[in-house]
Amino acid sequence: MKPRTKLEHEVLRYSKYINPIGKDVKEWAFDVCLERKGFATKNRVICMDCGETFSSAIIKRKRAVCPHCETKLKVEYSRKRKDFQKNYFAIAEVHERFQLIRYFEIFSRHKKGNDVDVSVYEILQEWLRDDGKLTRVGNLHTNFDSWGGDWSIRKPGRTYYSHWKYKLYPYRYHPKSKFKKEYRKHGLDHKIRGVNILDAIKNVTTIPQAETLVKAKQYALLSHFSDRSQNIFYRWPSIKICMRNRYKVKDAGIWFDYLDLLEYFNKDLRNAKYVCPKDLKKEHDRLMVKKQLRIAKSNEESRKKKALNDQRIFKKHIARFKGLKFSNNSIEVVVLESVDAFLEESETLKHCLFTNEYYSRTESLILSARIDGQPIETIEVSLNNFKVLQSRGLHNNPTDHHEQIVKLVNQNIDKIRNAARRETKVKSLKKRDYVEAV
Repeated sequence: MKPRTKLEHEVLRYSKYINPIGKDVKEWAFDVCLERKGFATKNRVICMDCGETFSSAIIKRKRAVCPHCETKLKVEYSRKRKDFQKNYFAIAEVHERFQLIRYFEIFSRHKKGNDVDVSVYEILQEWLRDDGKLTRVGNLHTNFDSWGGDWSIRKPGRTYYSHWKYKLYPYRYHPKSKFKKEYRKHGLDHKIRGVNILDAIKNVTTIPQAETLVKAKQYALLSHFSDRSQNIFYRWPSIKICMRNRYKVKDAGIWFDYLDLLEYFNKDLRNAKYVCPKDLKKEHDRLMVKKQLRIAKSNEESRKKKALNDQRIFKKHIARFKGLKFSNNSIEVVVLESVDAFLEESETLKHCLFTNEYYSRTESLILSARIDGQPIETIEVSLNNFKVLQSRGLHNNPTDHHEQIVKLVNQNIDKIRNAARRETKVKSLKKRDYVEAV
């Protein structure tokens, strides 16, 4: 897009004279942003860095050190001989009155017998003025998650994908990144990760809790301000316990579900013994199974009555989305249209979808990704901002198809958006209505 305003002409002129990154930045990105893998079989391991092979006898706990290039490898048991990795990183700079965020895409191509081939390209720049005015300059981001075209002004379009396609979440910021003084005093520096920097700036300058999370380096919790801020405020006492005990929440989605389970069992949510588990996933799964057993032992008659109420209320909520599905060559994504479908999905993938009553969350839409009719991942989409909140497979772990599933949902998000706008004879259902009905 051609520059139209005085500001856009100024930014585009500045952008053309920005110095390219040096070799040291590319080496840092290769070391930090990409995995060092080794593909192993029963007898040999291929180092995907140097392409050489060595005996699998030296593997210890799926880790090994290549005797040829001395690289520490994460070992995967596979007969693959090729690999491809891609990631984003960013550098923050200060130019004149602008806070500049430069985004880069790093590729690595691996093949047995060859050294790794690494490429780094600058794809986008965000120029943020003191008054909050944002101007983007960069390449064109296509629907196939590729970057190309000329270097020009970029603006979001009207569709959901076009509106969000230039909003990036870099894996890391370079250690020499520079932020303005007014942002540094709120705790923003190169260590921030997992959140969009523009969202972080907006939140930490207006919400005290967000600033506290940044300074405590609770970046996983900070990311929830974009889509589930109510969880942050509701669970703030437990979050303060974590910060007081220097406990880092690495998976906020699992942690919030875990607190829901603790609340179900009337545990003290201000006790570090409970809210700061050493093995979060293990404790989450243990309580989930315990709750399932308690539900299973409850009176059969009351369970049937509750299931009828649940199904009646859920049917009103899901009416707009009935029959909605989309697919690519191998994966089909469908809407879970009944409470029984939630139970079946939960039992198949061994997660808390049914136990934590996700069917009562009227602010979310639950989808099932399937291959040949078999569920592989369950997706939760926010009906407030139409963003994928989480996508989890067996035992809450991502599958090999995770990125492809999230991409497929994002490509069809407009279908969900249009379905949500359909007029129905049923008024929107609030959670308190659900509780009263049950």
